[in-house]
Amino acid sequence: MPVRARRVVRLALVGFGHVGRRFAELLGGPYGRILRRAGLEVRVTAIATGRHGLAVDPRGLPLKRALRLVEQGRPLTTIHRGLPVASTAALVAAAPYDVLVELSPLEPLTGEPATAHVAAALRRGRHAVTANKGPVAHARRHLDALARRNGVRFLHEGAVMDGFPIFNLAERCLRGVTVRGFRGVLNSTTTRILSRMEAGVPFEVALGEAQAAGVAESDPAFDLDGWDAAVKACALANALMGADLRPADVERVTVRGLTAEAVEAAAREGKRWRLVARAERTGRKVTARVAPEELPLGDLLVSGGADGVLVLDTDLMGEVGLWEGAGGVDQTAYAVLSDLLEVAGPLRRQARP
Repeated sequence: MPVRARRVVRLALVGFGHVGRRFAELLGGPYGRILRRAGLEVRVTAIATGRHGLAVDPRGLPLKRALRLVEQGRPLTTIHRGLPVASTAALVAAAPYDVLVELSPLEPLTGEPATAHVAAALRRGRHAVTANKGPVAHARRHLDALARRNGVRFLHEGAVMDGFPIFNLAERCLRGVTVRGFRGVLNSTTTRILSRMEAGVPFEVALGEAQAAGVAESDPAFDLDGWDAAVKACALANALMGADLRPADVERVTVRGLTAEAVEAAAREGKRWRLVARAERTGRKVTARVAPEELPLGDLLVSGGADGVLVLDTDLMGEVGLWEGAGGVDQTAYAVLSDLLEVAGPLRRQARP
């Protein structure tokens, strides 16, 4: 029986942090096997990092060596082949790849430079996959139009709730359904802090515990003041409701004003405080808000053990609830794999410069 020839797919990884490295590790194991069964041979031909430099090799970079170099704090330039690459933007503009995988850190106020990287790849006629919320929250409409104009795909399944297939669900499983709005608990840091406060732990102590566990950053403002949830709310509204919101358009209320006494009192009454993101449509206008809300125990948004809960309000299906357990790096890396399998179908067979 003849062996089916595999199609070579070249990837450029922009961002080689936790998600990028985990994806690279799994590419040498189960992800590689899944892709080979799909008739694909994946080669990472470019990697751009913030602290370890850039590397390009049209033949394919040695991923195990790249992972070791980063683990040891050494530059990736030792595995680079060819002319020097001056910047990440230059790599995106000229490196040999078929799919850009954009995994750089989120900048919530502007979505840059991730949005510029995605746009540059799409203009080159390259597919773009991202787990970065910025491009979806700040420029999804523009990037979708750019992708259509150049005959490629822009996918972002890992942008919200890690690898949970929110966007695929809406596009493929809820065809013909209009999403009129949504409500969700999308920030696990505030959920953890509020859960500890329910047990009588003061806010500052609960925050310190979250920071010690690596759940909250040393500067927790991004989570506490609602920016993380606002960016996610924009990404969801833009993708699911056809909105064109920016994080600055979202009304935000911080959780810092909640006292342990108020949280404990709610718990005694069978209620829970959560940071809730909401969006709704009024006529042609879509608005979004992020604020602490007191919810009854029976509400889906206070499900125990959830890192994320989202309830869609639809015209034909009523409410559709999505529940995610402990999400993390593995789930986000899977979202990249899922998107890669999606774009693999229309990849052009001919070699590209």
